[in-house]
Amino acid sequence: MFNFFKSKKAPERQLNHPSELRVGDMFTVIDSFAYPSWLKGQTLRVTDVQTYQYQHSADYELVLESDAGKVIFLQIERSDGEEWANFSIKIQRDEVDEIFTLDEFARIFDEEQLTFIEVKNTPERYMQFLGDSYQQTEAPFVCYFHNKDYRNQALPQYEQEGGEPCEMICLESSDESHGLNIEIWDGGETEVSLTLTRPITDIVDLFPGDTQ
Repeated sequence: MFNFFKSKKAPERQLNHPSELRVGDMFTVIDSFAYPSWLKGQTLRVTDVQTYQYQHSADYELVLESDAGKVIFLQIERSDGEEWANFSIKIQRDEVDEIFTLDEFARIFDEEQLTFIEVKNTPERYMQFLGDSYQQTEAPFVCYFHNKDYRNQALPQYEQEGGEPCEMICLESSDESHGLNIEIWDGGETEVSLTLTRPITDIVDLFPGDTQ
């Protein structure tokens, strides 16, 4: 008779792939020396999902937070039938100077040709996130940033109001395992990110959050 009083609980969401992660979900990064100590083996929580819209495509970026409050960004890349996890961290002006020197870094903006830049100093805390050198992969281009998850929705029209314009400059190491990305926003604010590219299989133990 007590079966009549059992509550009907919605089935728990199943996560089968990192591309299905939403705000509130969590996952674990494998315990590997390919990652710095503050990231390897850590469980990260998705706090936001953002969209970078290009003329004919879009990238979706997960904003992640560690137990210690460290913020990391993740984009999942698909190329030639393979999938990669692009983990990124933002660095400040003084760290740009420490790693490249500001004079050397300024060549990226000043030269008309695609720029090659070498790392002058590798701080231990960023060792795994840095290549030895970077080559600019294409001319600067404009995208539109949306602080919204458009993965399951139609994207706005390109250049439509609602997206924040951003000029992107992308460089990568010769083995394509490290990236250096520069975002220039209206008003001249500039953000610099270091990217570590790893196999998607480094993301394990997907945990759904409370959101159904």
